[in-house]
Amino acid sequence: MACKRGLALALCLLALTACSPGATADPLKPPLTAVANIQLPKETGKPTFDLLTLDSRNERLYVAHSSVGTLEVIDLRTRKLAGRLAGLAEIKGIALTADPNVVMTSQAVGNVAVVDVAALKVLKDLDVGGSPDAIEYDPIHDVVLVALSSDKKVAFIDGKTQTVLGTMSLPGSPELMTVDPKTGTVYLAIHDMNEVVLIDTPSRSVSTTFKGCDIKSPTGLAYDPQQGLLFVANSGELSIIDALIEQCRGTIDIGRGTDQIAFNPHTHHVYTADGGSKYLSVVDTVRLMPLGVVGTGPQAATLAMDPTTDLVYVMVAHAGIVAIYHDP
Repeated sequence: MACKRGLALALCLLALTACSPGATADPLKPPLTAVANIQLPKETGKPTFDLLTLDSRNERLYVAHSSVGTLEVIDLRTRKLAGRLAGLAEIKGIALTADPNVVMTSQAVGNVAVVDVAALKVLKDLDVGGSPDAIEYDPIHDVVLVALSSDKKVAFIDGKTQTVLGTMSLPGSPELMTVDPKTGTVYLAIHDMNEVVLIDTPSRSVSTTFKGCDIKSPTGLAYDPQQGLLFVANSGELSIIDALIEQCRGTIDIGRGTDQIAFNPHTHHVYTADGGSKYLSVVDTVRLMPLGVVGTGPQAATLAMDPTTDLVYVMVAHAGIVAIYHDP
C-alpha cells in the first residue's frame, strides 16, 4: 500500500490549516479544558507507569503502576483511588472482559493475571511466555489478546474459561493494538517492521498487512469504525489509513514520544499522548486536521478516554498524577 506525502499536504490545504500539532481551528481556544488531577500514592523512587484502561460500565480507570508492580483502581465518580492490588511484577497493561468485575493484566515476566477487581485479588495466573506487553479484549469473540514482544507472537485467552487458546507468530515485535468494537477485527502495530497487521481472531491469522503511509516504528493505534479509518502514531506523525480500501489518506504531525492514543466516537477526535513533547495532541477524524495541543509536562505518554463523558485521562508519570481534561 503506497502513501504520498503530497496527499498529506493536500489534506492540510483543503482543511485550510497547517499540518502541525500546534495548529488549531480557533487559536484562542484550546482543544481541551483542564478539569482536575488525581494524585496516586507516592513512592520513594522514581515512579513509572504503563498503559491505562477505562471501563465506563463501572466507572473505573485501571492504571499499570509498573515501578511498584501494582494495579491502581480509580473511581471516576469520586476521582479518588478505590483500591490497589500489589504483587503484579512488571505490570504493563490491563484488558477488560465481559464481566465488569474481572480484568486481565499483562506482566513482562511472562504471565497474565486474572483479577477480581471487586475483591482485589488474583483469581488465576496464566503462563503465556515472552515478555507480555499490550493486552486488549475482543468483545465480539470474547477473547483477550496479548502481545508477546520478545517471542514476536500474540497469545489468545478465552474470556469465558480463562484459559490460553494458543499463540500466533508475527513478522516482528508487536507494540500496541486496537479492536474494532463492531467486528472484533484486531489491528496490531509491528514496531520493528514499520507496519500494522490485521488479525482475524477466530482463525488466529494475519489477514492483511498495512505498509507505507510513512509508518515508522508504530506505537499507538486507534480506529474509527464509522469511517473505517485507522490512525497510527509513529515518529512524530499520525498516519491515516482507510482500512476498508487499504489506502493511505495522509499524515498529520503530532508530538514525539507517543505511546497510547485513543478515539472518541462521540466527538470523532483522536487524542495522542506525546510524552516526549510534553503535550497531548487532538485530531479531528472527520476533517482530518489537527485541533491543537495541551501541555501535560514530561513523561505523559499513556492515556484513556470516556466517550460517555468526553473526559480524557492522561498519566503524568513523573508527578504520579492522572490529569483529567474535558473535550472541549
